[in-house]
Amino acid sequence: MNRQHYDRYEFLYIVLVLLSIAFIESWFDAESIVDDYQRLELSLEHWQPLSWELSSRLMLILLIPGIMLVDRYFSLYNTRFVRNLLVHGLFTLIFSLIHVSGMVILRKLYYWLVGDQYDFGNWSSELIYEYRKDVFTYFEFLGFIYIYRFIISRLRGEAKMVETGDQDAEQNSNDDDTQNTQPDRLLVKKIGKEFILKISDIDWIEASGNYMNITISERIYPLRETMTNLEKKLDGNQFIRIHRSTIVNLDRIKEIQPLETGDFDVVLNDGKVLKLSRRYREKVKSRLF
Repeated sequence: MNRQHYDRYEFLYIVLVLLSIAFIESWFDAESIVDDYQRLELSLEHWQPLSWELSSRLMLILLIPGIMLVDRYFSLYNTRFVRNLLVHGLFTLIFSLIHVSGMVILRKLYYWLVGDQYDFGNWSSELIYEYRKDVFTYFEFLGFIYIYRFIISRLRGEAKMVETGDQDAEQNSNDDDTQNTQPDRLLVKKIGKEFILKISDIDWIEASGNYMNITISERIYPLRETMTNLEKKLDGNQFIRIHRSTIVNLDRIKEIQPLETGDFDVVLNDGKVLKLSRRYREKVKSRLF
């Protein structure tokens, strides 16, 4: 599988992997529950524990985007680590409530389809029991998200801005006095290698969580930066923002196509199509025409 194909269908592949893991784990856990019941000489049909395990795991998978959304605004990489950690802690309450409510609904629906009834038990005691497990699960998921981002950033090659005339890229990346300067190079670190790319070679940039994904000749390099700060660092004569999450190199624009919605499609020289929102339309038109 090539890198471009994976980048395009990354979300789909992640979902498929998570669903596969959820089904396998649910199957093994369900079999263990059946074995436990049999040792106690109690009757239990296989579909019952399987429905319990699958409903729980499916709801957890559906809640992963919620964890990522909270982390987008309250990242633990942020300088306000303690505050953001507390926000995540508070969100575990909502996380657990949605998880439990959703899995109970799924179980009741499945039991109803097979002609049976599901009893969750005493809600107050069961919610406390489930919440203790969900707190651990929430931070486990959050940890996996950070690990995944770290691994992907290393495989793709994580970029850092290099200020003009400076030799020490690491020092510049931590220098607060250079926030509004305009670098002319990117230092890309990729699995033990370092190489320099020109800012002018950038085709377009798109926000993705805590990163800005920089595209150069179909290769993507994640840069840990906010869209606002990055826009200040780029040459305004060469780069322009066309959407709240997209910046494009003016030299790469081939044409602009109007849509019935009032928005526009920006077609690049390589055929890539980006969205131009109405908010930035006049600014882009004034620069191009």
